[in-house]
Amino acid sequence: MEGIVGVLGVIMLVLCLVGTIGYNSLRRKWAGIIGVGGSYVILLGVMLLFATVGTLVKAVTGQELGSGAGEIVGTVIVMLLCLGYMVVVIVGRCQTTAQRVMLPLVACLIGAGFIWRLLLAIVAHVPMESGGSKASGVEAMPDVIYDTNNARAVWHKQGVYGDHVVYYGPNGETVTFFQSDIEGNNYKGFALN
Repeated sequence: MEGIVGVLGVIMLVLCLVGTIGYNSLRRKWAGIIGVGGSYVILLGVMLLFATVGTLVKAVTGQELGSGAGEIVGTVIVMLLCLGYMVVVIVGRCQTTAQRVMLPLVACLIGAGFIWRLLLAIVAHVPMESGGSKASGVEAMPDVIYDTNNARAVWHKQGVYGDHVVYYGPNGETVTFFQSDIEGNNYKGFALN
């Protein structure tokens, strides 16, 4: 059992290191799908899943569990809620199979890397980005937007053409946003989610 804990410790260390180094690029790339808060929920669910599996292994091998039945049940309930949230994000926000497969890993990387980026920002004054684009106006519009009237309708960026940007929708229709259409996070009836 101690060997398994050691391996999981090394895996968590690697997650923290990779998440810290790739934090800004991951946040920008996945900003339309998951944020830091959601990443923490998924990371918590994955960590509790490993803890539950470890508890089951202890129970099967006859070792002392070190926790009561109430604690184990509470852990399983929180784990199921967190993993249920992950399923909701996979079904509701991910558009491709690659996104669906990568979401748990990316969420763990963002969640594990965030705390170290925060500590580096406090201690070493390393700049910390929120995942947003540094551009403004039509250049800053995301690659994916969701129709506020129909949250399932996803619009993908086709391109930026000077003072306007064109998105194409699920049925092949297009919508054009001009600089004058942008008000905060609302774009002519659409909103970032």
